[in-house]
Amino acid sequence: MNDMDVFVRKSANYRIWVDENGVGRIRILKRINFKTFVAIFEELHGEIKKKLAGNPGKVHIVCYISKSLYDEMSVNAKEFLGFCQSCMGITFELALIEM
Repeated sequence: MNDMDVFVRKSANYRIWVDENGVGRIRILKRINFKTFVAIFEELHGEIKKKLAGNPGKVHIVCYISKSLYDEMSVNAKEFLGFCQSCMGITFELALIEM
């Protein structure tokens, strides 16, 4: 695959991308509100589904977030991630990173 096959979106607060294997990745850089979190998750999910169209499988998303931002994450955001895993069949991985 070439660079055009990898979906990337960058902002001052986050980065999202889908790698060549169809794994979605979210890197939270600064605090974002819940509405933004859901919107980027929805956009990433859609891009992964497009990439997996010929090879249906489970959607896998990795979220990279600093320990301090995770500690501040709202209960709604944590519940949303739990919902995505249990009801939508998304494999979700949370990676806490040191800043």
